[in-house]
Amino acid sequence: MAFWLWSILAVLIIGIAGALFSRIRVRVRYSRSGKLDQLVIVVQGFYGLFHHQILVPSIVFRDWGVAYSAKREGSLAGQPGQKKRIIGKGTITRNVKAYRSIMRSTNKFRKWARQSLKKVECTRWRLDFKVGTGDAASTAFVTGLLWAASGCASGAVGQFLTLKTSPHGSVVPNYSAKEFTIVWEADFRIRLGTALASFFKLGRRTIRLGKALRAWRSWSAGPRQA
Repeated sequence: MAFWLWSILAVLIIGIAGALFSRIRVRVRYSRSGKLDQLVIVVQGFYGLFHHQILVPSIVFRDWGVAYSAKREGSLAGQPGQKKRIIGKGTITRNVKAYRSIMRSTNKFRKWARQSLKKVECTRWRLDFKVGTGDAASTAFVTGLLWAASGCASGAVGQFLTLKTSPHGSVVPNYSAKEFTIVWEADFRIRLGTALASFFKLGRRTIRLGKALRAWRSWSAGPRQA
């Protein structure tokens, strides 16, 4: 009897340790060609046992907001189908209020956020542009601006996250026609145990638990449905 109890205990310990050392991987791909956009986010965990995908087939800039439809697949997909949402002034205002509430309810929240982001590893970063304005001079000018923007983006990633790869990118000018194409691909990962430890530290820093929980719920509610 004791043998089976010790065996079960050993299996549980090995399983918990394996889960804590497993990595949560996030792959992001955004592309825009002309007026067509597509965003794909894939989340994997527990050595591939958990898989979740968010597909945004179109993004439309409407007045002062952004409208999009999202399709979810995988372990937490829920009911199938696409949900249309709008990011407008109300969404931005609500998120700003929630952020300020979290700041007031958490001791040194910005320091915690910087330390937590540094534990996220970026294992792939690629940003490609193809641009043409129809005029050679302005195309060359915009090409230079995009090279500068690409360099700033790569620098920002290295500043806030831990780079485990060399950023890649290109800016290709098209002097014969009007064109704007962008492709951004990035992979991120963090160990489950590291993420849980960061959230535990956040809980220790929280000085107004009820107010902080309401702000986090408001922040994670997402944009309103169209």
